Formats: sequence, structure tokens, C-alpha cells
Amino acid sequence: MFKPRPHGDDHTDPLDIGQDLEDFGQEVLHPSSISDHGDDEVINPWVWHHPDGLSIEDVDRQDRAIDAVEMGKPRTVTLSIGPVTYLRLTEPMTKDDIRNSSGRDAEHPQRAQLKLEAETPVKLMGPATEHAIDEVISALFARAPAFAPALQALRDSAHLALAHGANYFHFRPLLVVSPPGLGKTSLVRSLAKATGLPLIYLDGSTMMTTVDLTGGDSVFRSSRPSAIFQGLNQHGVGNPIAAFDEVDKLADMSRGARENPTESLLPFLESSTAGRVREHFLQIDLDLRFLNWILLANDIDKVPRTVRDRCRVVQIPALTPKDLAAVAEAEVRKRHLEPELIAALTRACAKGQIKSLRKLHKALDAAEATLRRPRLH
Repeated sequence: MFKPRPHGDDHTDPLDIGQDLEDFGQEVLHPSSISDHGDDEVINPWVWHHPDGLSIEDVDRQDRAIDAVEMGKPRTVTLSIGPVTYLRLTEPMTKDDIRNSSGRDAEHPQRAQLKLEAETPVKLMGPATEHAIDEVISALFARAPAFAPALQALRDSAHLALAHGANYFHFRPLLVVSPPGLGKTSLVRSLAKATGLPLIYLDGSTMMTTVDLTGGDSVFRSSRPSAIFQGLNQHGVGNPIAAFDEVDKLADMSRGARENPTESLLPFLESSTAGRVREHFLQIDLDLRFLNWILLANDIDKVPRTVRDRCRVVQIPALTPKDLAAVAEAEVRKRHLEPELIAALTRACAKGQIKSLRKLHKALDAAEATLRRPRLH
């Protein structure tokens, strides 16, 4: 599993068509274009983003690259510790912009500060070789074999992004549909941790508006920036994992809301529109093409077809009693619990008393808590 496609295989996921270097709008800044000399030294790509590894010459090259980057045109600079790609999320404010917005921002001091922060370029990062990506996917598969189709889709799309010029982790939007309790959310959190990318987590079951996606209308004193922008601004990374959990349960109770609020995601899911998404609180456009979207749902029929058409859809069936028993056995051994527990859990799975991973882990947690409980004399 997870073997590279043979050379000459011309099968391409239609969702990946056009995801080439030109579509990314990426330009490469070689050392010669921003410095007097270069460095061919090959260094571990996993540590290129750590500032401790930068020399004085690197800092100078980096500063020049940051000054040169424009919205819509990510720039890659080759440092002694490897290539680094910078992305400008929005256009720099002009004097006219500052003058025109000063009155409006007087009621929202936070907004003025956030606009300035939005102008600071962010990095595109994560595993940037086929081998590094394969290691991440293989580790996740070992922990969650039921999600093999979803992991394979991630791997293939991330490999294709590398082939088209990316030197960072990027994949096309993915919609994972499965029964509840299978571990979708845990898988996404594990993916973010394994890739070293920040996680922007949205929960459709608790959202009553689409403010977390687009920001609140700035005419209201209680408005706020979107969770998307806050995550980008906090971490300084332009390609985080953006997970929308329970997307089939999204509701919008605000006045004038669209009939199906899930369609608010549409501008985010296509490169042609994600390059300029309006942030209503800040009143600026953001380049969100590099967000790594994973939508999670229990019922595919409640996800609009317009959203499904823009994603790679992977449906994961419910685990069988045999599958659950295998997971139970592995977890018992991993947690160093009493071996006799395996038989008890296997019987519970067979009788239908445990039907999901969520319920299985609750039983395992209870057993582990009992084992660690101090004995009373």
C-alpha cells in the first residue's frame, strides 16, 4: 500500500487538473537574484523553518524575499538550510487605504492592528519530499487502517503538488464521510501533528452563523475576525490543516442567511476563487489557496452537491465487529492492560455492545483508569 505510481501512468484525479506551478502563481527566487552568492549544501528539510538555523546571509536573503513577495505570487528563496516559500495574504495598505479606513477603524482599534498584521508574509511549510510524505501517511495508516482510502487520497494529491513545483505540504480539498464514532476528528489532529502544520478546527455542530469562515460584518460593534484569519495570523503559516467537522450539520441563524449555509465554503474550495476571499471584519481580501481543507461528515446526502463536486469524496464504511476486536486487542497490548480484557472486549463487540471506536476507547479508558487507581488498605 501507498506505493508510488509507475512511470508512464497518466491517470490523474480530475480534481488535480490545473494544479500546476502557474496556477499556484509561485515564483522562485534563487540566491543569485537576491544575494551575491548561493549555497548548494543540502540540509534536512524538516528543520528549514527554524530560525536558529539561519546565518546572517540567510537573514539578508530572507528579508529581501519578504520585501519582494506580492499577493498572489508566492516567492521561494533558497537558503543554506533549504528552500523557503513566502506568501503574502493580502495587499499592503496604501496611504489612501489608511486615510479612508481611519474613521471606520476608530470604533474597532483591534481591526486596525489586525490589518497591519495581515500584511506580514507567512510561510508555506510541512513535509516537502515524497519520502517525508510517505512516512507521515504510513504512520497514520498504522494507527488508523480503516482510513486507508482517505490517506491514499491525501498522499496522491500531496505528491502531485510536489510534482507541480510545491516545496511544502499541500493537497486538494478532501471530504471524508463515515458513521459517527469512527475517529475522523482524531485522524485530522494526528495529521496536523505529524506534518508539523497548525490546525484550524471548525465545528459545524456548534456554529450558528458563518462568521468563523468569513468574519463578522464590521458595522456591528460585536463583530470579530474569522477563525480562518485568526489561525493564519497566530501561526504565521499559510497552508495549515483546515478541518471542518460535522460539515453536514452547519446552520446559519443570522438574518438574510442563505438556505444552505454549507455553500459558504464554495469560495474556499477552488483555487480560482480562493485567491481572493473577502474577510468581512477586516474588509480585505485574503489569499487562501493553500489551506489544506478536510471536511468531515456523517451523512453525505446533507452535504450540497456543489460542495461535493469541489472535493475528493471518500466514504469510510462502519467497522465490523471483527475490525473493532482487532483494534481492541492492539490497544490492550499498547496500553499494557490485562490480557484477559481482550476476550471480554471481543465478546462485547460481537454482541453489538460496542459498535464504534468512540465507545471502544471509552471502555479502554475506564479499564486503564481502574488499573491505575491506588488500592485502599
